[in-house]
Amino acid sequence: MPVEAAIPVKNGADGYSKTLALPSQDRLWSHQRKKLMMFIYFLGSVIIYACRTAMSLCMPEMYDEFGWDKKQQGLVMACFLWGYPVTQILGGYLADRFGAERVIITVGILWASITFATPDFPHLGSGTKESALALIIFSRLSQGLLQGMHFPSVMSATGQHVSDKDRTFVYSVISSGTHGGIVFSGLFGSLILHLQGWPSVFRFAGLIGLGWVYLLYINGDIKNNPSITVETKGSTSDHSKKDFSWHKVLSAPAFWAMLAGHFANGYTYFVFLFWMPTFFHEKYPTAQPWVYNVLPWVISMCTSVMFGSLGSWLLMKGFAKTLVRKGMNVFGMLLFGVCLICVSYVSSYEGSLLLFCVICAGQGAYQSSIIMNPSDILPEHTGFAFGLMNMFGAIPGFIGTYVSGAILEATGNWDYMYAVTGWVSIVGWAIFAYWGSAEPII
Repeated sequence: MPVEAAIPVKNGADGYSKTLALPSQDRLWSHQRKKLMMFIYFLGSVIIYACRTAMSLCMPEMYDEFGWDKKQQGLVMACFLWGYPVTQILGGYLADRFGAERVIITVGILWASITFATPDFPHLGSGTKESALALIIFSRLSQGLLQGMHFPSVMSATGQHVSDKDRTFVYSVISSGTHGGIVFSGLFGSLILHLQGWPSVFRFAGLIGLGWVYLLYINGDIKNNPSITVETKGSTSDHSKKDFSWHKVLSAPAFWAMLAGHFANGYTYFVFLFWMPTFFHEKYPTAQPWVYNVLPWVISMCTSVMFGSLGSWLLMKGFAKTLVRKGMNVFGMLLFGVCLICVSYVSSYEGSLLLFCVICAGQGAYQSSIIMNPSDILPEHTGFAFGLMNMFGAIPGFIGTYVSGAILEATGNWDYMYAVTGWVSIVGWAIFAYWGSAEPII
C-alpha cells in the first residue's frame, strides 16, 4: 500500500539532487545508482564471508597450535552461529525503521575490528588451552551477533529501493558475493596462511572489512543524499503497521514452508561450508588447498548470477513467481542433498571434488528461491521477515556444525555425517515444494 515519503529524484551523474513526496513503491534507486550500490553490497558480501570463513580456513593450523579435538573444533566453528540468529530480527527491524545503511555501517565497524583482533584473543587469558578456547569462542560469538544484522539490512535496502522485477537479479548478484568471499578467503587466505601463518589471515580480513565500511560510507546515501529521512529509509506509516497481522502470517502454510526450507538449508549449508576444508585436508592430504577451497565457490558465484538472471527473465516473461521459486529450489536443495548422500560412494579426490562443485553450482539457484521468499510473501516488511527467516536458518547451522563434529569424533566417518546432512536438505526441499508459495500473505 502506498506510503508517503521524502524520496530522491534523479538529476545528474550522481543519480540524486532533490527530494519529493511520492509513494514508497516509487522510491527506487536510479539505474546508475542501482548498479553502484549493487556493486558495493556485492563487495560487502565478499568481505563479510571472507571474515566469516577465515576460521574454517585456519582451523587445521590452529588445531596444531592449540591441540583442540574434533568436538572442540566443531564448537569453535559453531559458536559463530550461537550469536548469528539472535540479532537477525533486530537487524531487519532496525533497518526497516531507521535505515539499512546506518545499521550496516555501525555493525560493520565492529565485526571488522573483532576479526582483526582475533589472533590476540587467545593470549588475553591465562595461556592455557582452555583459556584460549574460551576467548576464541567469545570472539566468534561476538562476530555472529554483529554479522547477524547485515543481510536482513541488505534485504531491507533492496526491498525499499529496487523494483520487484529487478530484485531477484540484484539480490542474486549481491548474495553471489558470499561465494566470492569464500573464493577470496580460499585463494588469498590460503596464500597468506602459507606465507605468514594463521594470525595474518585474520589481520588481512579485518583490514579489508574496515576499508569496505569506509567505501560504503563515502558512496552511500547518508553522505551523498542526506535529504533521505528516517521515514524514507524504510519506516512505515501507522496505517501500514496496523495492516500487519500475526494471525494471517502464522496461519499461512507458505510462511511455515519458507521457515522449514530455510531451516534445512541452514543446517546443510553451514555443515558443508565449515567442514569442507577439514574433509579434504584429512581425506586427501596431498591435495592442494587452493583448489578445493576455491574452485567450488567460483562455480557457485557464477551460477548465482546465472540463476538470478534466469529468474528475472522468467518473471518478465510472465511465469508464475511461485513456479520460479520452486523450480530454482530443485537445484538449490534437492540436488544439494542427493550429491551429499553420494559422497559415500566416491573414493577418489577428483570424484569428491566434482560432487562438491556440483553442490556449489546448485546452491547458486537457492539465492533465487527461498532467499527471495520474504519479499514475496511479506513485501511491506521485507527486512523483518528476512531476519525472522534467517534466524531459523542459523539455529540449525550451529546445531548441525557441532553435531557433525561429535559424529566425526565418535565414528571418524565422513560418509555417515554427509548422508545425514543430505537427507535434511531433501526433506526441506519437499516441504517447500508442497506448501511453499510466492503470493503475498498481507
